[in-house]
Amino acid sequence: MNSILKMKNRGFLVLAILILLLLPGSIFNPIYSSEDLARLPCESTASRFFYPVEFDADGNILYEDQLHAAKVAAITRRDIIIFVHGWDKTAGSVDGDYQDFLCRLYWRGVDNQYLAEDQAIVIGVFWPSTILRNHEDFPLIKPFSYYIIRERADTIAVEGVQKRLLPAILDTAERDHEMRLHIIGHSFGARRLIKAVSDYFSKNIMDKLPHYFSSVNVVLLLPAIEPGIENSQASQFILEINQVLGEMDRVRRMKPEHLRIFNIYSERDWANRFLFPISEALNFKMPYCSIGACGEPSAPVLTVDEAGTINEWTPNIGRIWNVRADSIISSHSDIYKGRIAGLIWKLITAKELAPSDLEITRSLTP
Repeated sequence: MNSILKMKNRGFLVLAILILLLLPGSIFNPIYSSEDLARLPCESTASRFFYPVEFDADGNILYEDQLHAAKVAAITRRDIIIFVHGWDKTAGSVDGDYQDFLCRLYWRGVDNQYLAEDQAIVIGVFWPSTILRNHEDFPLIKPFSYYIIRERADTIAVEGVQKRLLPAILDTAERDHEMRLHIIGHSFGARRLIKAVSDYFSKNIMDKLPHYFSSVNVVLLLPAIEPGIENSQASQFILEINQVLGEMDRVRRMKPEHLRIFNIYSERDWANRFLFPISEALNFKMPYCSIGACGEPSAPVLTVDEAGTINEWTPNIGRIWNVRADSIISSHSDIYKGRIAGLIWKLITAKELAPSDLEITRSLTP
């Protein structure tokens, strides 16, 4: 009898340990939403630049007043920056990341005299990138979480960013002043952005875009994207814009060299190196390493030193560059810091030694 009781007690103990191990984070985590984030610490009442926009898992806007505020603020601004966080982030953790990193990003741009304080806005996108709303996923379930959240990210890319956010912000902006668009995404956020932006431009304003944008910069931070597959879409996007530019008259604002896509990757990114191939296999695809860890094979590579400085610029008619950042990025989440903010502006403001014939006349699709 005692032996049976001991076995039962051991069974309960093992079950309790398993439950604790599978619990995502802490069951006592506070409940956050983007509504809890008021102003960033670096903002003043007179110079607000940050506007949060939150989606649910189906790509619906959770708070319409947020989108309206961002829409009104973007009407007359010169620089529009859209930032989307990545996988395994709760609203609470995003709150902290955005308070720190977006302040660094904004003020680095101002210090570099690229952004004007009253002429730029940062739209910070919130989306549910964990299985449970207010809990980060525990390491044991991350391989499954990665697969589930990947599918959710693809849904939000279409239903949220492409169909709701971009039309609200870009379709209503004034056309009589120069605008520059900077789109930055991390992990699955980057995956969402490249798909949503290229589809939106192709289907909505491809023929109008060069008239009211002087430049478009897309920065992918450790993106969870297949090599070649998603980037062929980006390449086709660039091809179409350049064909439009070739047909426009000389008064156009945007020139071919002002459209660039940067893939910042690190071979030390364990999620993109190991979990991404697992996710590919679960989706019955070849288990490729993501371009966020291994780079895009068809694009040239720029290297970054420990100070976050680009060692040498390589011209590329394809307008897509790999940026190898092993020296300053040690893991999948190691991006919310000053050197990354500085690197982003170095890439955007770089005066490249580009070929003179950047007009693309052939398909770039691999």
